[in-house]
Parts: sequence; structure tokens; C-alpha cells
Amino acid sequence: MVTRQGASWANTLGSVALLYSVFGVAIEKARGAEDDLNTVAAGTLTGMLFKSTAGLKGAARGGLVGLAMSGLYALYSNWDHLKGTSPSHY
Repeated sequence: MVTRQGASWANTLGSVALLYSVFGVAIEKARGAEDDLNTVAAGTLTGMLFKSTAGLKGAARGGLVGLAMSGLYALYSNWDHLKGTSPSHY
């Protein structure tokens, strides 16, 4: 599996990472803020653009997947803040 499809997966993940980074930086520069809204917007736009070749429905599905994944990441990265506890520092 790795030898047959490794290059294809690497290309796909590299493309997604590049799109996400470009969208993230562009949104941060446009808004002048660095927060979780940028993360969620970049994830949504990345999913939409990545699946845009599949038509409007495909782009919508890709956007939903990007929204879900980036939203889960934003929740995870702010879990301590949302629970009202501060992280322990060692």
C-alpha cells in the first residue's frame, strides 16, 4: 500500500497543507487578527477549493469536511479555555 500509493497520498496531503496555509495567511492579513475564525475559514475554503473540480455539490461537501475538521481542531486547541480550567505548566 505504501509503495503503491505513498506518492499519491503525499501529493494530496501536500496540496491540502499548501492551500490551508495560503488561505490562513491571506485571511489573517485581510482581517488583521489571528484567531480561530481564521482557522475555520481557511479549512472551509481549502475543502471547497480542493473539491471544486467535482462541481458545486463536490465543493460544498469539501467545504463541509473542511469546516468540520478545522472546527474540531479549534475546539480541541481551546478545550481548557472552554472548560474554564487553565492548563498545568510543568
